[in-house]
Amino acid sequence: MAEKLKIRPYEGGFEVVGNREGLRGLAEICLRLAELPNNDEEAKKLGNHYHYADYMNNLEEGSIPLTILYKPDL
Repeated sequence: MAEKLKIRPYEGGFEVVGNREGLRGLAEICLRLAELPNNDEEAKKLGNHYHYADYMNNLEEGSIPLTILYKPDL
C-alpha cells in the first residue's frame, strides 16, 4: 500500500493522520534526524530538517505543511 499522511487542524492544534506506511515513514524521518551529530553546525551540513507538504507529494492534498527540525541544543 502507498504511504499516506495528512496533517490537519484539530482542536486548536493539529492532528497527524496516516496509514501504517505513512506513520512508519514519519517515524523513520524522526529517527534519522535524532541520529545526527550533537553539533548544530555539523547537523545543518548533513540536513537537520525535513519538509512535509502536499505540493512536495509527501502529504495528502489539503494538508498543513510541516517542517521537522533537529535542534541538538534545545
